[in-house]
Amino acid sequence: SYGQGPAPAQGSHNRPPIPAQQRPPTVAPSPKDASDRDALWPIFLQVDKDRSGQLSEEELRRALVNGDYTAFDIHTVKMMIRMFDTDRSGTINFDEFCGLWGFLAAWRGLFDRFDVDRSGTISLREFEDALVAFGYRLSGGFVGLLFNTYAKNVRGRGDEVGREKGLSFDLFVQACISLKRMTDVFKRYDEDRDGYITLSFEEFLTGAQSLFLFNSISTVTDTGLY
Repeated sequence: SYGQGPAPAQGSHNRPPIPAQQRPPTVAPSPKDASDRDALWPIFLQVDKDRSGQLSEEELRRALVNGDYTAFDIHTVKMMIRMFDTDRSGTINFDEFCGLWGFLAAWRGLFDRFDVDRSGTISLREFEDALVAFGYRLSGGFVGLLFNTYAKNVRGRGDEVGREKGLSFDLFVQACISLKRMTDVFKRYDEDRDGYITLSFEEFLTGAQSLFLFNSISTVTDTGLY
Protein backbone atom coordinates (compact mmCIF):
# COMPACT_ATOMS: atom_id res chain seq x y z
CA SER A 1 0.00 0.00 0.00
CA TYR A 2 2.68 2.49 -0.95
CA GLY A 3 1.49 6.01 -1.60
CA GLN A 4 -0.08 8.95 0.12
CA GLY A 5 -0.29 9.37 3.84
CA PRO A 6 1.36 11.14 6.76
CA ALA A 7 4.95 10.42 7.62
CA PRO A 8 5.13 7.49 10.05
CA ALA A 9 5.86 8.02 13.70
CA GLN A 10 9.32 7.05 14.88
CA GLY A 11 9.52 3.28 14.95
CA SER A 12 6.30 2.79 12.97
CA HIS A 13 6.03 -0.73 11.61
CA ASN A 14 3.54 -3.42 10.59
CA ARG A 15 2.15 -2.24 7.28
CA PRO A 16 -0.96 -4.37 6.63
CA PRO A 17 -0.33 -6.92 3.87
CA ILE A 18 -2.08 -6.64 0.52
CA PRO A 19 -4.29 -9.67 -0.24
CA ALA A 20 -2.58 -11.87 -2.82
CA GLN A 21 -5.61 -11.81 -5.10
CA GLN A 22 -5.30 -8.03 -5.43
CA ARG A 23 -1.73 -8.14 -6.68
CA PRO A 24 -0.92 -8.33 -10.39
CA PRO A 25 0.72 -11.61 -11.37
CA THR A 26 4.49 -11.43 -11.47
CA VAL A 27 5.27 -14.94 -12.64
CA ALA A 28 3.80 -16.97 -15.46
CA PRO A 29 1.15 -19.52 -14.47
CA SER A 30 1.97 -23.04 -15.63
CA PRO A 31 -0.17 -24.60 -18.36
CA LYS A 32 -3.16 -26.35 -16.84
CA ASP A 33 -2.43 -29.59 -18.68
CA ALA A 34 -0.69 -31.00 -21.74
CA SER A 35 -3.48 -29.84 -24.03
CA ASP A 36 -2.56 -26.22 -23.32
CA ARG A 37 0.94 -26.79 -24.63
CA ASP A 38 -0.48 -28.73 -27.57
CA ALA A 39 -2.65 -25.73 -28.48
CA LEU A 40 0.33 -23.36 -28.32
CA TRP A 41 2.65 -25.49 -30.46
CA PRO A 42 0.96 -24.60 -33.80
CA ILE A 43 1.09 -20.91 -32.86
CA PHE A 44 4.78 -21.20 -32.06
CA LEU A 45 5.48 -22.96 -35.37
CA GLN A 46 3.50 -20.37 -37.29
CA VAL A 47 5.68 -17.49 -36.10
CA ASP A 48 8.97 -19.43 -36.03
CA LYS A 49 9.58 -18.61 -39.68
CA ASP A 50 13.17 -19.86 -39.86
CA ARG A 51 12.34 -23.10 -37.97
CA SER A 52 15.15 -22.43 -35.53
CA GLY A 53 13.11 -23.48 -32.50
CA GLN A 54 13.65 -19.98 -31.11
CA LEU A 55 11.59 -16.83 -31.57
CA SER A 56 13.55 -13.70 -32.32
CA GLU A 57 12.36 -10.27 -31.22
CA GLU A 58 10.73 -9.64 -34.60
CA GLU A 59 9.09 -13.08 -34.71
CA LEU A 60 7.72 -12.67 -31.21
CA ARG A 61 6.33 -9.27 -32.09
CA ARG A 62 4.38 -10.87 -34.94
CA ALA A 63 2.92 -13.37 -32.47
CA LEU A 64 1.71 -10.74 -29.99
CA VAL A 65 -1.15 -8.45 -30.97
CA ASN A 66 -3.61 -6.20 -29.17
CA GLY A 67 -7.36 -6.53 -29.29
CA ASP A 68 -7.48 -4.30 -32.37
CA TYR A 69 -4.82 -6.47 -34.08
CA THR A 70 -2.13 -3.82 -33.82
CA ALA A 71 1.36 -5.13 -33.10
CA PHE A 72 2.77 -4.94 -29.59
CA ASP A 73 4.90 -1.92 -28.77
CA ILE A 74 8.53 -2.85 -29.35
CA HIS A 75 9.48 -1.91 -25.77
CA THR A 76 6.83 -4.29 -24.40
CA VAL A 77 8.22 -7.08 -26.58
CA LYS A 78 11.73 -6.42 -25.29
CA MET A 79 10.40 -6.46 -21.73
CA MET A 80 8.72 -9.82 -22.34
CA ILE A 81 11.94 -11.29 -23.68
CA ARG A 82 13.91 -10.06 -20.66
CA MET A 83 11.34 -11.57 -18.30
CA PHE A 84 11.02 -14.99 -19.90
CA ASP A 85 14.34 -15.61 -21.64
CA THR A 86 15.57 -17.80 -18.78
CA ASP A 87 18.62 -19.12 -20.61
CA ARG A 88 19.66 -15.58 -21.64
CA SER A 89 19.88 -16.53 -25.31
CA GLY A 90 18.19 -13.35 -26.48
CA THR A 91 15.37 -15.43 -28.00
CA ILE A 92 12.33 -17.33 -26.75
CA ASN A 93 12.14 -21.13 -26.99
CA PHE A 94 8.89 -23.07 -26.79
CA ASP A 95 8.93 -23.62 -23.02
CA GLU A 96 9.61 -19.93 -22.46
CA PHE A 97 6.88 -19.09 -24.97
CA CYS A 98 4.36 -21.16 -23.00
CA GLY A 99 5.22 -19.26 -19.83
CA LEU A 100 5.01 -15.92 -21.60
CA TRP A 101 1.66 -16.79 -23.17
CA GLY A 102 0.18 -17.83 -19.82
CA PHE A 103 1.47 -14.65 -18.21
CA LEU A 104 -0.19 -12.49 -20.87
CA ALA A 105 -3.41 -14.48 -20.57
CA ALA A 106 -3.55 -13.59 -16.87
CA TRP A 107 -2.92 -9.94 -17.68
CA ARG A 108 -5.59 -10.07 -20.36
CA GLY A 109 -8.11 -10.98 -17.68
CA LEU A 110 -7.03 -7.98 -15.62
CA PHE A 111 -7.19 -5.69 -18.65
CA ASP A 112 -10.75 -6.81 -19.47
CA ARG A 113 -11.73 -6.38 -15.83
CA PHE A 114 -10.71 -2.72 -15.76
CA ASP A 115 -11.75 -1.82 -19.31
CA VAL A 116 -15.21 -1.08 -17.97
CA ASP A 117 -16.53 0.70 -21.05
CA ARG A 118 -15.20 -2.07 -23.35
CA SER A 119 -13.40 0.50 -25.50
CA GLY A 120 -10.37 -1.74 -25.99
CA THR A 121 -8.15 0.74 -24.13
CA ILE A 122 -7.66 1.75 -20.50
CA SER A 123 -8.58 5.35 -19.74
CA LEU A 124 -6.97 7.42 -17.00
CA ARG A 125 -9.90 6.77 -14.66
CA GLU A 126 -9.78 3.04 -15.36
CA PHE A 127 -6.03 3.08 -14.77
CA GLU A 128 -6.55 4.77 -11.41
CA ASP A 129 -9.06 2.07 -10.45
CA ALA A 130 -6.61 -0.66 -11.48
CA LEU A 131 -3.80 0.74 -9.35
CA VAL A 132 -6.11 1.02 -6.34
CA ALA A 133 -7.13 -2.61 -6.82
CA PHE A 134 -3.44 -3.57 -6.96
CA GLY A 135 -2.94 -1.94 -3.56
CA TYR A 136 -1.32 1.38 -4.53
CA ARG A 137 -2.29 4.65 -2.89
CA LEU A 138 -0.90 7.28 -5.23
CA SER A 139 -1.71 10.92 -5.85
CA GLY A 140 -3.70 11.89 -8.92
CA GLY A 141 -0.72 13.87 -10.15
CA PHE A 142 1.61 10.89 -10.11
CA VAL A 143 -0.95 8.52 -11.62
CA GLY A 144 -1.47 11.05 -14.41
CA LEU A 145 2.29 11.31 -14.96
CA LEU A 146 2.65 7.52 -15.16
CA PHE A 147 -0.37 7.21 -17.43
CA ASN A 148 0.81 9.88 -19.85
CA THR A 149 4.27 8.30 -20.01
CA TYR A 150 2.78 5.22 -21.71
CA ALA A 151 -0.60 6.30 -23.11
CA LYS A 152 -1.18 7.14 -26.75
CA ASN A 153 -3.86 9.12 -28.54
CA VAL A 154 -6.82 6.86 -29.19
CA ARG A 155 -9.77 9.07 -30.03
CA GLY A 156 -10.58 12.61 -31.16
CA ARG A 157 -9.19 14.97 -33.71
CA GLY A 158 -7.15 18.13 -33.68
CA ASP A 159 -4.28 19.08 -31.44
CA GLU A 160 -3.09 17.29 -28.33
CA VAL A 161 -5.51 19.19 -26.10
CA GLY A 162 -8.53 17.73 -27.87
CA ARG A 163 -7.26 14.17 -28.09
CA GLU A 164 -8.24 11.39 -25.70
CA LYS A 165 -5.44 9.14 -24.50
CA GLY A 166 -5.57 5.52 -23.51
CA LEU A 167 -3.49 2.43 -22.82
CA SER A 168 -3.75 -0.45 -25.24
CA PHE A 169 -3.22 -3.90 -23.75
CA ASP A 170 0.53 -3.97 -24.39
CA LEU A 171 1.07 -0.51 -22.92
CA PHE A 172 -1.09 -1.35 -19.89
CA VAL A 173 1.15 -4.34 -19.18
CA GLN A 174 4.27 -2.26 -19.73
CA ALA A 175 3.10 0.51 -17.38
CA CYS A 176 2.09 -1.89 -14.61
CA ILE A 177 5.24 -4.00 -14.79
CA SER A 178 7.41 -0.86 -14.77
CA LEU A 179 5.59 0.37 -11.65
CA LYS A 180 6.02 -3.05 -10.07
CA ARG A 181 9.74 -2.92 -10.79
CA MET A 182 10.05 0.54 -9.22
CA THR A 183 8.17 -0.77 -6.18
CA ASP A 184 10.53 -3.74 -5.89
CA VAL A 185 13.56 -1.44 -5.90
CA PHE A 186 11.99 0.75 -3.21
CA LYS A 187 11.11 -2.27 -1.05
CA ARG A 188 14.75 -3.35 -0.94
CA TYR A 189 15.40 -0.40 1.34
CA ASP A 190 12.01 -0.12 3.10
CA GLU A 191 12.72 -2.81 5.67
CA ASP A 192 9.85 -1.92 7.99
CA ARG A 193 7.38 -1.47 5.09
CA ASP A 194 6.13 1.94 6.25
CA GLY A 195 6.49 3.59 2.84
CA TYR A 196 9.44 5.79 3.80
CA ILE A 197 13.17 5.23 3.37
CA THR A 198 16.44 6.98 4.10
CA LEU A 199 19.16 6.38 1.52
CA SER A 200 22.81 7.15 1.25
CA PHE A 201 23.90 8.65 -2.05
CA GLU A 202 25.40 5.35 -3.21
CA GLU A 203 22.25 3.42 -2.30
CA PHE A 204 20.22 5.88 -4.36
CA LEU A 205 22.59 5.46 -7.30
CA THR A 206 22.35 1.67 -6.99
CA GLY A 207 18.55 1.75 -7.13
CA ALA A 208 18.54 4.25 -9.98
CA GLN A 209 21.03 2.16 -11.96
CA SER A 210 18.89 -0.93 -11.46
CA LEU A 211 15.86 0.85 -12.88
CA PHE A 212 17.92 2.21 -15.75
CA LEU A 213 19.06 -1.28 -16.70
CA PHE A 214 15.51 -2.59 -16.48
CA ASN A 215 14.24 0.05 -18.86
CA SER A 216 17.25 -0.26 -21.15
CA ILE A 217 16.62 -1.74 -24.58
CA SER A 218 20.31 -2.33 -25.20
CA THR A 219 21.60 -5.91 -25.34
CA VAL A 220 24.85 -4.55 -23.96
CA THR A 221 23.46 -3.01 -20.76
CA ASP A 222 20.58 -5.46 -20.21
CA THR A 223 21.92 -7.78 -17.53
CA GLY A 224 18.73 -9.72 -16.93
CA LEU A 225 17.19 -8.24 -13.81
CA TYR A 226 14.60 -10.98 -13.67
